[in-house]
Amino acid sequence: MPVWTAYNSEPVAFQYLAAPQRADVIVVGAGITGALVAAAVTAAGLSCVIVDRRPPAGGSTGASTALLQWEIDTPLTHLADHIGFERARQAWLRSFRAVDDLASLVRQLRIPCDFRERRAIYLAGDTLSASALVEEGRWRRQIGLPSGYLDAPSLRSLAGLDREAALLSDRVADVDPSRLTKGLLRRAAARRCRVYSPVQIADVAPSSRKVAMATSEGLELEARAVVFATGYELADGVPSAGHRRSSTWAFATYPQPQALWGCGELIWEAADPYLYIRTTVDGRVVVGGEDEDIQNDKARDALLPVKIGHLQEKTKRLLPWLDVSAEFAWAGTFGESETGLPSIGLVPGMPNCYAVLGYGGNGLTFGLVAAQIIRSFLTGQPDPDSGLFAFES
Repeated sequence: MPVWTAYNSEPVAFQYLAAPQRADVIVVGAGITGALVAAAVTAAGLSCVIVDRRPPAGGSTGASTALLQWEIDTPLTHLADHIGFERARQAWLRSFRAVDDLASLVRQLRIPCDFRERRAIYLAGDTLSASALVEEGRWRRQIGLPSGYLDAPSLRSLAGLDREAALLSDRVADVDPSRLTKGLLRRAAARRCRVYSPVQIADVAPSSRKVAMATSEGLELEARAVVFATGYELADGVPSAGHRRSSTWAFATYPQPQALWGCGELIWEAADPYLYIRTTVDGRVVVGGEDEDIQNDKARDALLPVKIGHLQEKTKRLLPWLDVSAEFAWAGTFGESETGLPSIGLVPGMPNCYAVLGYGGNGLTFGLVAAQIIRSFLTGQPDPDSGLFAFES
């Protein structure tokens, strides 16, 4: 059970699909990415229908720990080796802007979701040693990102952490992902958006002018464009090359605001798998990690006691004063890519069909980027980064 169930959130009105539907855009998926896309396209004046086989904000969204970082899972120095410095620079800067854009969107729409601006501590580990962190920080500052090096004494002084080194980055955030998703869906519904659940799509027939769809119950849907925002559950026809599914585990402590460190900075490691830690508005500590390539839900959930035990041990070593008793514990599955970057855009061979996949630890921020890029396609206003994240044809 994710910790977000502890906080009251206004429900989202959704309907049972009983008749054929038409809209400018059909979004398959009522999680955070689908909600961001719906908010973006309805703000552009387009009508929208959202369908999902689960209730809104279910699936991976409810399991998210919602660290809103512009720091991509693949370090800038490593990503440059994979795709070249200029493209790596472009990706990191777009991720950086996405956090600011998401903050602006939350303020503009007045969504109550416990959005808080934070700083992030990125600890040295087996992916980047202390000396490699120096180089990583230099590269970040070179392209204009607010990230500085902390040696061991500075790290102890800031947050009481006894580790060799870290990078300290500004202008990150955390949020309640369930309340954010539901808030976005309510704002979209106040425009021209309808949400239907449970709906299982059985057939998709794209053409140059429209996309026709059929549900498992035989109802027809039609739109100018379809967006698959289904997370790790890839729709038929969406390329899966370079994409894989992994499982993660997380727990949340009881409230203990007196035991928090520094200013409640987000904490994560330059390690594989990495530990990630954040706080909540009522002083809980949320810890996640132990990621593993397990795709079966039953096998994933069976490991919950063992994985939570490992996370508690790691947390106690890092934060020895903390009570690591778990009031909430859960597991989730997510998609990730070889580079840590998402794939966003037109699905090859499927006209007027768009998809978003491959998020890793940046699901919320890359979801915002996806919404912006897809809106640009649908409104005929080119996005300068669309080619960076495009599917290979």
